[in-house]
Amino acid sequence: MKKTLLSVATVTALTGIASHNISAAEYTVESGDTLWSLANESGTSVSTLKEVNGLSGDLIVPGDVLEVDAEPSEEDAQENDGTYVIKSGDTLFEIGQKFDVDYQKIMEWNNLSTDMIYAGKTLIVAASAAPATETVEEAPAVQEAPAVEEQSEVVEEAPAVEEEQSEVVEEAPAVEETEQDQPSAPAAAQNDNQAAEQAAAEQRAAEQAAAEQRAAEQAAAEQRAAEQAEAERQERIQQREAEQAEAQEQQAQQAQSQQVSTGGGNAASVAHSVAAGKSYVYGGNSASAVDCSALTQQFMQAYKGKSIPRTAAAQMAAGTQVSNPQPGDLVFFNGGSHVGIYIGNGQMVDALNPSEGVGQRAVSYVNGTIDGYFRY
Repeated sequence: MKKTLLSVATVTALTGIASHNISAAEYTVESGDTLWSLANESGTSVSTLKEVNGLSGDLIVPGDVLEVDAEPSEEDAQENDGTYVIKSGDTLFEIGQKFDVDYQKIMEWNNLSTDMIYAGKTLIVAASAAPATETVEEAPAVQEAPAVEEQSEVVEEAPAVEEEQSEVVEEAPAVEETEQDQPSAPAAAQNDNQAAEQAAAEQRAAEQAAAEQRAAEQAAAEQRAAEQAEAERQERIQQREAEQAEAQEQQAQQAQSQQVSTGGGNAASVAHSVAAGKSYVYGGNSASAVDCSALTQQFMQAYKGKSIPRTAAAQMAAGTQVSNPQPGDLVFFNGGSHVGIYIGNGQMVDALNPSEGVGQRAVSYVNGTIDGYFRY
């Protein structure tokens, strides 16, 4: 894959702007790029790219814009004296790549027994800065064992020591093979990216499964609640129907066992007598002006000597609904918004409105629905 890096020198040549004010060029990350490959192409280190671009990890995404020509700081590499100050995220392998030296040499020059390093420490990265050692000259000391002729056991043990030492020396190539078998920095970065993507995908799948489980549980709970509510509603309907049937049966028995009291005359004559000379006035309740419930209140007092509530709705609540209406019962309409005096044969006397006035008319004359007939 071909990549084009726009250097500071090129920008300066094109724009005519002095280059001493420019410290970095921008590069847009493409698929397959790693910090290690970009560092090699731009002649810098992974740690420098991370520091210049404020990266805390090695993960980069296609489309990111990075500064890739940043000049290394004096702390990044002290090339004059062959030392280097370790930065966060550095590895011995990357430092060796930066200074073109085997990282095992860096371990040897700095007396490191492992490849673990710490930010802020200074490493020797050039042979010129490595201290002189006399380790090689000490090797003949092992051959002094034959000089002691009388101690045969010591002489015999000397070869064992040499064998152990030779085995240790022979183990070095095994370490090199292990390092050679290790994946290169780009491959390691790519593996890290793949592992991160796989972990993110697994997390998304787990979250989706959990969300679906919660949705299923919620739907099941709502279904159970709906079924329970419907069962309760049906139970209330059945109970109400049973109560109504019982009330109707009782009313029928009462109607058969007693006659309706007519007071000082029959219902029709009393109703006409109470309505005579009156006009409709909303809220009126006098000898000359009434509304529908005032008329029925005055009628019931005159007809049966009973006092009933003032409003139509309250009168309907106080009465006993009957299925076989008789003269003298009250008939209610439209949810208790109007009431009249039933006088038989589908007729009634009521105070309807200012234009229709107070008088006799058919029960069916009133628009709307009949709530029922009630007895007092």
